Amino acid sequence: MIKMQYNLMLVISFALMATLCTGEALAQRRGGSPSGGSASGPKPPIELSVTYGSMWGGNIQTYNGKIRTATGPSYGIALDIPVHPAMALELSYTRQDGGLDYDTRTGKERLTDMSVNYWQIGAIRGLLDGKVRPWISTSLGATYYSPTNSTVILDGDEYRTEGATKFSFIIGLGAKAYFGKSERIGLRASMKVLPTLYNTGAGLWFGSGGASLGVTGNAIWQWEAAIGLTVKLGG
Repeated sequence: MIKMQYNLMLVISFALMATLCTGEALAQRRGGSPSGGSASGPKPPIELSVTYGSMWGGNIQTYNGKIRTATGPSYGIALDIPVHPAMALELSYTRQDGGLDYDTRTGKERLTDMSVNYWQIGAIRGLLDGKVRPWISTSLGATYYSPTNSTVILDGDEYRTEGATKFSFIIGLGAKAYFGKSERIGLRASMKVLPTLYNTGAGLWFGSGGASLGVTGNAIWQWEAAIGLTVKLGG
């Protein structure tokens, strides 16, 4: 079931990114944009956003219990580089400071403090124009898990721990609300789902009908709610 949910979300993410890019390409050919802007108008400025929020989720079921990334604060930074009035290439980094917990029927045990780091590249698209601008985004990248302790005790046995990097993607939605006549500064709010793939498998097939790429695995699911500031640079 988890694998099916992950594969579905991965397909949705790829489809969403393709839709965003295709929509903007068609809009450029028509000389306009989906949000009503003009492709021939002034180029939108680059935007820098910093956010603070909370991240939760991230469970792996074991025989005796559940290993879980603890709920903790998250910090993010995103750089939006416009490629069209309604769309931007987004480079982002998000970090959660928390820990790795072990939940059993008898209680909860902290195995180690740990940070979770998401490095992503993707697309963000505005849905409406105005002072309040809702948006949707999708991105692909990597998650780096950085535990503090070099070893942990699990069910009486000692295990060695080390940092690990895994493939991940993010789907998000939110809004930006700008202040003043110049609209140089604004608020940014977002809600995101952040699946990270482990036990991965991938295959590339070629045949008379073309090529096909398949990715399978289990996912560690996390969610984030965040709010922050957006600043327009130049333009």
